[in-house]
Amino acid sequence: MNSVRAILTAILTRGRHLFYRFAPVVLAAYLWLLTSPVALAAKKKAVEAAPTKSYTMPYFIVIVLVGVGLMTVMRPSSRLDQPLDMNKKDEKEES
Repeated sequence: MNSVRAILTAILTRGRHLFYRFAPVVLAAYLWLLTSPVALAAKKKAVEAAPTKSYTMPYFIVIVLVGVGLMTVMRPSSRLDQPLDMNKKDEKEES
């Protein structure tokens, strides 16, 4: 009786492990197959012409400007290398 219980426990434990391991794959396959009839039943569209306007240069310009802006904001400043000495600032104002 104990050996049967041990075998059943091993099978259930291993089965639970396999379920948790393969559940995401089974769920993804189920959802993919669930949407297949909708995609297959859709009417075919006419072949669209290729776009005539190229967006390569505007995107390139925007990326360059964002990069320059980030470099300007994040650049290290040599003024902050040394702490501000308040005594020297007061002496300059008095002169």
